[in-house]
Amino acid sequence: MLKIAIEAARRAGQILSDNFGKPHEIRFKGPRDIVTEADLLAQNAILEAIRAHYPDHGILAEESAKLGSQAAVEGRPYTWLVDPLDGTTNYCRHYPSFSVSIALSHRGEVILGVVYNPLRDQMFTAQRGQGARLNGQRLHVSPVRVLAHTLVGFDWARRPEDRLEVARLVAGIAPEIGTMRTSGSAALGLCYVAAGWIDAYLHLSLKPWDAAAGSLIVQEAGGRVTDLAGHPWRLDSPRCLASNGLIHDEMLSIVSQPIKPMEPRASADSARSADDVQR
Repeated sequence: MLKIAIEAARRAGQILSDNFGKPHEIRFKGPRDIVTEADLLAQNAILEAIRAHYPDHGILAEESAKLGSQAAVEGRPYTWLVDPLDGTTNYCRHYPSFSVSIALSHRGEVILGVVYNPLRDQMFTAQRGQGARLNGQRLHVSPVRVLAHTLVGFDWARRPEDRLEVARLVAGIAPEIGTMRTSGSAALGLCYVAAGWIDAYLHLSLKPWDAAAGSLIVQEAGGRVTDLAGHPWRLDSPRCLASNGLIHDEMLSIVSQPIKPMEPRASADSARSADDVQR
């Protein structure tokens, strides 16, 4: 099954790479939610590969999720969760940060995941209980324990009310950590935690296909993935905090606190530095 997922991800990735940088037919599915012909071509390639080998499996794919796919998978022990192009806005703007995400769940538990970055030929993979890998090399989350030393990733939600909450959470987190980054691809953000390139990743508006593969890859790399209440992340949870596990409880304590207005303040060291500059 993992071999088929990898082959399908490579087929989709080739389609995305071949069409990257070209003009695209863009259709709006909703506010800040777009789809291109590349999404559909990549999804078709993935679905063809899966159905050729596992015709009895259910499939939940982003670009057909509104066409009765949920009903089609009910009662089936195996379900594939497919995001053919995670980071469509980046893709349309020729911003090189996007991925293909494929996962397989068995009775609601994700058992394998593949996330492919075609522009860098990075294949992140995991099977439950067998570890996570990048191009065959074992992955492990970062060893960072001090919050002030961390690099934290996050991405924006689509709904205005969710965006306001993201801004509120970032306002609370930013003073406590090292720095922050956004990737525009939730699947890549999660994989970057697994690889130890960032120490945590936060998202408030996920669909199952966005994070199914990446969440397993983080866990198999030794990390932790929960909702914002600290419960283990589930496929039906839109809110996700992934981390190296070492800073997870501290991050949860911050995001659960109300944000108070803060006046800028300078430490004694920074004040002395300012005096030195003036002199």
